[in-house]
Amino acid sequence: MTWGRVEPSALLQLTSDPFVRYAAPPGTLALTGPHGWAVLVRWRPHGHWGGGAVVAPDAPRGAESEALQELTHLAAARGVVPEWFSTVGDRELRAPAGLQVQGEGRWAFLWTTRVDDLPPGPAGLVELDDTTDAEEIEAFGRGHNPAFEGFPGHGLASLWLGVRDATGPAAVGALHVLGSGAPHLAGIVVRTDRRGSGLGAALTAELTRAAVSRHGVATLGVSSSNAVAVSLYDRLGYAAAHHFHTRTLVPRAVDDPGPTAQL
Repeated sequence: MTWGRVEPSALLQLTSDPFVRYAAPPGTLALTGPHGWAVLVRWRPHGHWGGGAVVAPDAPRGAESEALQELTHLAAARGVVPEWFSTVGDRELRAPAGLQVQGEGRWAFLWTTRVDDLPPGPAGLVELDDTTDAEEIEAFGRGHNPAFEGFPGHGLASLWLGVRDATGPAAVGALHVLGSGAPHLAGIVVRTDRRGSGLGAALTAELTRAAVSRHGVATLGVSSSNAVAVSLYDRLGYAAAHHFHTRTLVPRAVDDPGPTAQL
């Protein structure tokens, strides 16, 4: 398969794809080919470069690997190394020279511009500070979800919201800023004894309203295995742009024998 470079604005015109529209900042590296397209984006304002290839089911085997190789070459000219890359579904991905796959995950990129039908915000809602409240947010998040990824205190959040009740903190959630500037819901955690009460839906709705009010869109990523969260976001009007199979890329050890296909 032959890949050719294209400007992100042209790719958006060709595809009208929500991931390109909302997650691809200026400077995104983009490719198109006979069977699809691929991008390498600056996911965070400070970096964390990654992306993916979206190809038709009949695309040649190895098409995504070729795209990743070409994007890695283009990125090297900027002093950038991709840290992750995705395919749609369980298609082959071969790491380029100098990199290897170390870990994988399956998730969906969701988005919405709708707020009319959202439930009201929760009682006890408070705004938290990413710096001064970081220790409390981290302790609460880790205490009720060991996989908490809110990263308070790292300058990634434009807004933290919390909910307090008679016994203390009951929920937290944030709007992170993508490298594109788009808001991305993250770090939403509900205290164990309040789960199933509608609190998570109410807090997510409030964060969604804030994102759409400020930027015209709300985005988020959800693990494909989290059926409860997937169902919640569907009820709140989020649409899935893509279901991704993402591989983490790390530098290859000097004595490693070479790249291998990863599914």
